[in-house]
Amino acid sequence: MTTDNTQPSAADVSGFYDVGTQVLMTIWSESFHVGYWHDDDDDTPNQQAVERMEDELFGRLGVSAGSRVLDVGCGIGTPAFRLARTTGAQVLGITIDPGEVELSNRRAAEQGLTGQVEFEHADALALPYPDDSFDAAVAIESLIHMDRVPALREIARVVRPGGAIVISDLLQREELAAAEQAELAKILEAMALTPINTLDSYRDLVSASGLTLLELADITPHTHRTGTAMAESAKENYDDLVGRFGDEAVGVLEHMMNPMMETGMLLAVVRS
Repeated sequence: MTTDNTQPSAADVSGFYDVGTQVLMTIWSESFHVGYWHDDDDDTPNQQAVERMEDELFGRLGVSAGSRVLDVGCGIGTPAFRLARTTGAQVLGITIDPGEVELSNRRAAEQGLTGQVEFEHADALALPYPDDSFDAAVAIESLIHMDRVPALREIARVVRPGGAIVISDLLQREELAAAEQAELAKILEAMALTPINTLDSYRDLVSASGLTLLELADITPHTHRTGTAMAESAKENYDDLVGRFGDEAVGVLEHMMNPMMETGMLLAVVRS
């Protein structure tokens, strides 16, 4: 891992998204995750690449009409809407941020998905659902804010035995110098992020969670241009966002433009 084991609190994470949600919607997409390109010659537009990343994840869930899926760290609901439409599954999205819950449920109603897609305020470390409540779960760049081992154990508790838990998460691909470690630690703290893992340490944490690892892949070659695109958009929208949200936006934007944020990305599939 890249830093010590300091974990952000639920209040830290929710506080980041008070402004972070608006920043991400402006500089990137209504889906707060990386895009997926086949190779460096792939000229797919950013939004289509974001949807392709969702398809890469959703295709591994093994769900269909009537399945019940938990979306852990749902943002403002856009991936959940796509999951429901493309698979016919019932989707429950959870987030630690009350504002995202309100916005997501309003958007579900506007899109005619009330009843198929719902959103609730919940902590992934203490889910308010009985054992085996879901057929599968997806965590799209949400474990970046959590203590991963207890989070995975809790997610697995509410997913039926054998159900897939599909994850995308940040990845440390190479050893960092001490100065780089210190710089990254500041960014992680400011953005309420937890330490970043290598592939080997990810295998270890899945094992420590008591889960079976079905797939673990470094997908950085397909996602790496996201960081550059977000940084460019942050620069283009800097003055507007600072004018709207003040100093809180400054911190988020400065970190988005920091080259240290161009980290690797992994995809994992686990089950109990």
